[in-house]
Amino acid sequence: MSFTVGIGIVTYNRKEILSDTVDQVRALTRQPNAALVVADDGSTDGTLSMLRDKQVPVITGVNMGIAWNKNRALFLLSHMLGCETVIMLEDDTRPNRAGWEAAWMQAAQRWGHTNFAGDWMHEHFLSGTGTVDDPVRCRMVTAQCSSYSQAALTFGGYFDPRFRGYGHEHVEHTRRLVRVGYGGTDERVNGEEVVTYNLIKGDLNVVSSQSFYEKEQEERNLQLARGIMGQQGYRSPWGEDNELRQFRSETESAMSEGPDRFRLTPAEHGASRVRPTAGGFFSRLFGRSRTMGS
Repeated sequence: MSFTVGIGIVTYNRKEILSDTVDQVRALTRQPNAALVVADDGSTDGTLSMLRDKQVPVITGVNMGIAWNKNRALFLLSHMLGCETVIMLEDDTRPNRAGWEAAWMQAAQRWGHTNFAGDWMHEHFLSGTGTVDDPVRCRMVTAQCSSYSQAALTFGGYFDPRFRGYGHEHVEHTRRLVRVGYGGTDERVNGEEVVTYNLIKGDLNVVSSQSFYEKEQEERNLQLARGIMGQQGYRSPWGEDNELRQFRSETESAMSEGPDRFRLTPAEHGASRVRPTAGGFFSRLFGRSRTMGS
């Protein structure tokens, strides 16, 4: 089984906001071959119970921070479910028009990667109207909504798992994708690297929400970003072997009921194709061994 688009919503301890966002995504998404998953970063406010009541598929684990949590959804949707495009939403960002996903899908397939043109960034816009054909070009980037082609993730990789908590993980990841040709431009001007990002407006509203910002986390992540910004190597969603085992366990647990549970709309009779389970994928990728806890 594969999907045309996968929609991932990332969340942590914002149950009521998340509930309304899920409802909006379900009501306004029109692509018939779409998948949905919520990536929950260890919420303790009843989020998982609410998602069970709504029959929303979820991938979850202990609290690891934004980078790890986004990787949960990106990897599951792109590699496990074969989505041609992945759209990532923050839980406080909601579609406001039926068929909202079409522009994000088109932008991902055209540019490889695109981000949200938030009105609060307007003074930093360099050019463009924010459509797929004429994206805003901007020196700043925000994480409320992003879309990715499979190729961008295949060649550029995932969020660097060394980022923990909050801050700077999205900028580093997007700049890395731009350097391999997805989502903007990267050039030298008077010996200085100048990066511009492709942004679209994309029929979204951002609602007021509680922030989980912590100064120490942000400062640590800033130092990490300064050290690795410009390093081009591919990043896996995990780092060391123990992280691989953790990530594998979370993914296999989410996939345990099969891929069709992630479908936004019921599959047409005879339309689905069998795709390997999570266990099969990881077994072929890494092999079964005692070092992986198998």
